[in-house]
Amino acid sequence: MNKDPSQNTYAVIPERLWNGISDRIQLGKAVVVKGHLIDAIVPIGDIPVSMEKIFLNDCTLLPGLMDAHVHYSSVMGPAFLAAGVTTIRDVGNNLEWILQQRDRHAKDLSAGPSILCCGNLLDGPDIYWPHMGYAHRTATDIKASIQHHVESGVDAIKLYAGVNPTLMKVAVETAHKLGKFVVAHLQDTSAEEAIKFGLDEFEHLSGCEVAWHHATQLEDDLMIDQLLAHNTIIDPTLVVWDRLGRILDHSFLHDNRRIWVHPHHLFIWQNYQSRNAPQENRWRYQGAMVHLKRFLRRAHERDVTIALGTDTPFPNLVPGMSVHDELAMYFDAGIPAIDALRSATSINAKVLGIDDKAGSIIPGHRADLLAVKGNPIENIQDISNITCTIREGRRFQPKDLLEMVNSFFNHEPDGAVSKDLWEYVKANLKK
Repeated sequence: MNKDPSQNTYAVIPERLWNGISDRIQLGKAVVVKGHLIDAIVPIGDIPVSMEKIFLNDCTLLPGLMDAHVHYSSVMGPAFLAAGVTTIRDVGNNLEWILQQRDRHAKDLSAGPSILCCGNLLDGPDIYWPHMGYAHRTATDIKASIQHHVESGVDAIKLYAGVNPTLMKVAVETAHKLGKFVVAHLQDTSAEEAIKFGLDEFEHLSGCEVAWHHATQLEDDLMIDQLLAHNTIIDPTLVVWDRLGRILDHSFLHDNRRIWVHPHHLFIWQNYQSRNAPQENRWRYQGAMVHLKRFLRRAHERDVTIALGTDTPFPNLVPGMSVHDELAMYFDAGIPAIDALRSATSINAKVLGIDDKAGSIIPGHRADLLAVKGNPIENIQDISNITCTIREGRRFQPKDLLEMVNSFFNHEPDGAVSKDLWEYVKANLKK
């Protein structure tokens, strides 16, 4: 890994370049990186002889990937970079802790991806996740929490499952008056109600009943009409439902990407409550996958804005690499590879409010880049063939990042999600 690149200028020369927006690959182009930014995109022949050159033979250069649904833990940063993920949005954590992590990552590029955050999960009267969540019984309570989060400097507000319609309406109105985007995991409020209240984005397709069972084109279209009328964004996180449905699938034990996962998290995965639940609980998710993919395809066909997130680090979601899995699921749902990749780059950047500085390879944008062997626009599986990741001009290779991850394994992971999942598993083991 090279030193701080603030005064460094070099040219990245791939075989293929995709800028995150265009419908086509560019050939014969180089990206000039100056300090933390993309300086220019030029024909290879125009590069000065004296300039440092990084040759990427048989590689495609893309914008760094983004995961719009993460619960960050202190041991996950290098794994995200190794997977080409240069930006994440944390959608539920301890407020003060995640703000500290956001600052740390901004100062130390090797710590992991750039972080945007929501602070605590703002829940209803009962908290499901005690360390990530915060309870609210009244409209006054949730208004005060949103005010505190905004004053603390969060990038967005996250509402959780127990927020009922009354609280949802007040929360969305309050956050919007304070200029903040609102994300929600829906349960006690339906998608139809939340959309009418002006919710900006909902996660997991939770609360969207039509997506979870057999539905006609007309039934899908009625929901999609509402999404389009209110410019509501969806972040399906298909991969988390797939993993929960297949939590007993023995093949996950042989996933060589588990070397990136802290032993503490592996223990949680192996003892997660749904492993011992009635099989009908797992069948529900298994059976729903085809319907969720169907709804996603129809939503894409009608130009609903689709973000891409994963819900890392829930069971069998390897940090960063689960973005590759989600991309493959989008493709399996019938979304062209190039559109799936847009969801993880330029579309996610727009959803996260950073499309003026990230998400595409444009002069003046951050030099957040990903080089992979092959061509993921022709074969989406090539996205996992990581050669190197560049975050704000600093280059990282997987082998160096793996050494960093291994050094974390002597320490317990920090972060509210690790604490909540650990207590969830311990309570289950005592039964």
